[in-house]
This record gives sequence, C-alpha cells and structure tokens, in this order.
Amino acid sequence: MVNECMNSPCLHGACVDFLGGYTCRCDPGWTGVNCETELMNECLSNPCLMGACVDHQDHYTCRCDPGWTGINCDVDMIDECASNPCLMGACADHQNHYTCQCDPGWTGVNCDVDMDDCSSSPCPSNSTCVDEVNGYTCQCAPGWAGDSCQTDIDECSSSPCPANSTCVDDVDSYTCECPLGWTGGSCETDIDDCSKSPCHNNGTCIDL
Repeated sequence: MVNECMNSPCLHGACVDFLGGYTCRCDPGWTGVNCETELMNECLSNPCLMGACVDHQDHYTCRCDPGWTGINCDVDMIDECASNPCLMGACADHQNHYTCQCDPGWTGVNCDVDMDDCSSSPCPSNSTCVDEVNGYTCQCAPGWAGDSCQTDIDECSSSPCPANSTCVDDVDSYTCECPLGWTGGSCETDIDDCSKSPCHNNGTCIDL
C-alpha cells in the first residue's frame, strides 16, 4: 500500500492518506488542493505608510520610498531643516516637509520677506517713513524735530538777528523785523531817507 502523504504534498496543512489518494486539512488562512493558496492578503490594510507592501505567506514586508525607513516605512530619515531653509526664523522638521517660525518683522514661507512697517503710514505728513527690520523711523522735514516730527525747530534760538531787530521764527527759516530806518536780511543797511528829496524850498536833507 502506497502512502500518498510521504512526499508532504500539503504545503500549509496536514495530509490525510486514504486508499488511492490523500486529502489536505489546511491551516487557518490557507486553501487549495495542497493548501497552496493564501486566503488573507496581509497588504489589504495598507500597512506601509510611505512605501510599497509585498505580501508573503502569513506576513508582509515594506519597500520604503527614498528618505523613509522602519517596519512600516513610517520613520522620516531626511531632516528637512538640514539645509537651513528659514532665512530669518526657526525651522521645524515634519514628515516630508518643514515649517518656519519667523522672527519679528519677517514673513514668507522661508522668512525671507522683510515686513513693510511703513505700509500703515504711521508717520505724520511733514515727514518720510523709513522702513527698518521690525520697526520704522520718521525722517522729519527740514524745520521739524521729535519722534513724531511734532516740534517746530526755533530758528531764532541762536539769536541770528542783530540787537536792533526782532527775530520771527518760520518753518525751517526766520526773518528779522528791522527797526525804522533799517533794511536787509540782517538789518545791516541804513535806509537813506533823503533819497526821495523830501525837503522843499532849497532845504537840505540830513539822513539820521
């Protein structure tokens, strides 16, 4: 009598011999005449996060995409921040990407754009706004001073006019109000009151 089970025909199960043949009692998860067909595909649940799943008998393996490792290709090998992409900020590494937390005064995906602090027109009309990093300055027009250019500079404070005149302050300038009989920017010219010949009947004019 020939034992049909001598050659172990059942790949994943127990062989039962009978007269003129044999039958296979398959292990759980297997089917077929010789228990050669796997019933369960281990890759159906998509266990490989960043890679391709390869089904095997009763297990699976993952072929990871470049830059990934781990049993399920779930470990990021590449440090996205290694190239220092954030120009003016801190880099945070994530799975297959990065984010930048910008320093004050900077914006943009890579913190490479200086924010225009003058865009809200913070300076008064008698000044020019100069943008700086995380701030601005107001460049005052001539004759004005102060953080907000609110102070009219007193051009008379240096006493530019002679003693016999009065200094009148203007914006970025001054004028000297001369006493009677004097003229010129600094009241330095004595007006010739006789130039118009005010004396009649052969009278002689004497300028004082």
